[in-house]
Amino acid sequence: MPEATYTAVRDTYRYWRLLPSERVLWEGGPKLGVARDLRWTLIPALLAACSSVVGAFAGLLTISGLPGVRGMALLAVCLLGAACAVRLWPRFYADPCAYMVTDRHVIWRRGTLRQAMDRRAVTYGRVHWNRSDPGVGHLELVRAVPFGPLARRQRLWLHDVEAPDRLFALIRQTEPSPYAGFADVALTDRLDQGENVLWGGGPAGLRLGAAEGLTALWGGLALLAGCLYLWRTASILVDLEGIGLPVRSMTWLLLFVAIAVSSTIILGVGAALLWRGTVGARSEGSHTEYVLTQLRLIIRRGRTELSVNRERIADVVLVPKRTGIGNLVLILDGPNGRALDDNGALSRFFAPARSLVPPVLYEVQDPVYVSGLLTQQRE
Repeated sequence: MPEATYTAVRDTYRYWRLLPSERVLWEGGPKLGVARDLRWTLIPALLAACSSVVGAFAGLLTISGLPGVRGMALLAVCLLGAACAVRLWPRFYADPCAYMVTDRHVIWRRGTLRQAMDRRAVTYGRVHWNRSDPGVGHLELVRAVPFGPLARRQRLWLHDVEAPDRLFALIRQTEPSPYAGFADVALTDRLDQGENVLWGGGPAGLRLGAAEGLTALWGGLALLAGCLYLWRTASILVDLEGIGLPVRSMTWLLLFVAIAVSSTIILGVGAALLWRGTVGARSEGSHTEYVLTQLRLIIRRGRTELSVNRERIADVVLVPKRTGIGNLVLILDGPNGRALDDNGALSRFFAPARSLVPPVLYEVQDPVYVSGLLTQQRE
């Protein structure tokens, strides 16, 4: 081996803290310039709107000559700074990351921080496809955890990787399909080579659960509170006009801005929660796919795909909903039985939200038959 090559390999092993016997299979990092998740836009916008409301009230205190201007102004600046920080956070948190897959570990690294997961310990993985680039997505690796007093979570996020399903196939030590790597390709066309479909389906019934109902309830309460707030503050503004406050004065303008923006925030959040818990949840439920092969189970909901090998399924809990329809909650096992995760099977009232795409088959027709397929030995 040439001296330069030997030095480069030695530096790589030292930088990643690899074992001498480890073999590097893949190395990469996030793809830059892709669209961020919506939360990195919505949360800064919400914080900036709150900053404008506080700033308007600070202006009102200044005009009225009342105390507390400095505190209100400081709060407005802090909210605006938080909005900028949240907006820029992915650039400093995710973009500098580097990823590596060896024959033993999956490694995430940013600067001096390093996190590794044993490839054999990966219970299941989720692919969160990018909303604008169909060839890019986040890969989330999850390790089964014990439930009860020893409950813990171990996850590894690989942000904005190209062809995340291909990378997950490499981690699972399988050969991906030639059509893998793009979210706009049908799920059955992106199965591993030699993988055959045994059963497929989707949720039936209302396609709504307790978590979605609670979200809609909070949205309805927020809408009601927003309407009451808007009616009350608007009546106060009209009363001020009646006692002689000029409509075109700076005081009236600042008060109008504060009322309008704060009402828009409350009503917007309420409408979003109500839509998310009703129309949005039903729409995602209608586009949810369940695919069972001789090797694994795949759940796709919206832009999120969950894949779990059948050998990790220790048992299935059937939760009947109505005649011929029930939820199938998977109990997943770790390697050598070192961990067991019930995924909400023991939680009657606090089941995981469907938007998180847990390893649960919701509202399956003929659940007894599907449960038998899931628990039988894979071919």
